[in-house]
Amino acid sequence: MILIGGVGGGGDSAGALSLALDVKEKLRKRVAILGMVRVRVKNIEKPKRIIKGIVEVKGETWASGRFFEPRIASLGWETYVVCLEEKLDDILEGLRVLVEEKDIKHIVCIDFGGDVLIRGNEPELGSPVSDAIGLAVLAEAKKKLGLHTILGIGNFGAEFGGVIPIPLLVENLQEIAMAGGYYGAYKPPKEVLPKFFMYTEYLRKRVPSFMLNVYLDALKGKFGKNRYRVAYFNGVFKVEPYHRFIFMVDPIKACSLNTLCTVARKRRNVEAVKKAVRYRKVKKRKGVINWEKALQRFLKKKWSPEMLR
Repeated sequence: MILIGGVGGGGDSAGALSLALDVKEKLRKRVAILGMVRVRVKNIEKPKRIIKGIVEVKGETWASGRFFEPRIASLGWETYVVCLEEKLDDILEGLRVLVEEKDIKHIVCIDFGGDVLIRGNEPELGSPVSDAIGLAVLAEAKKKLGLHTILGIGNFGAEFGGVIPIPLLVENLQEIAMAGGYYGAYKPPKEVLPKFFMYTEYLRKRVPSFMLNVYLDALKGKFGKNRYRVAYFNGVFKVEPYHRFIFMVDPIKACSLNTLCTVARKRRNVEAVKKAVRYRKVKKRKGVINWEKALQRFLKKKWSPEMLR
């Protein structure tokens, strides 16, 4: 089995269905959804099953907030939720049990918006706590459980309408690449888009997501300045062609760059990460001046599901 999902809640797992459909079709292997959500196990009502820090959900499962995963389960997908408010060791124990039961070899989790790709000294951070812990889970699963884990970054630079300057994000991606941690850019093929659009039409009617809307508009070729009034965002955002792509990287390399993820791996709990966010220091950085050209170079290296064989 291969686990595919989102890193930080919201529409991440919904957007990851584009990859899940492609992997299922190309590799003919069982695929389940693994969403990472900032929630405690005790706050999830009507779970299908609890495995330490991981919960298997069904269509009737409920939790407060923009909780996509039960809706995805109602579409027929086997769906699990990593409860990011639990201790990191409890999450890993739950994942270990799941890996042994399901013979899992690969995990690919995607952050739409790109705020997982930080150092921690940027002026603004988006949703840093959830993403730092989710990234730590991927890094620890690779190191301690021996899994092949991949971090995907979609809607590059779109988080909260562009709260983190793209030159800084590109600089961070360059550093990961120089360390040998960049795998390539992925774009869903045309064959999976009709079913993906059908799924997301169902999901968007039930749970709002700005990131999911941007990703859909990019895949549909609706580039340029578009107005959105969804979830936390009310304004104009410019959709670019590169928003169709998901940049795949090594989570350990990304975590080494991210000071908040480093704290999560060292201290093993969400409260330590919250404290690190409160006391972080901002550093003046210009980033990559010609970031558009640099991003185009990254797009030339392609990633495909066949790399999960």
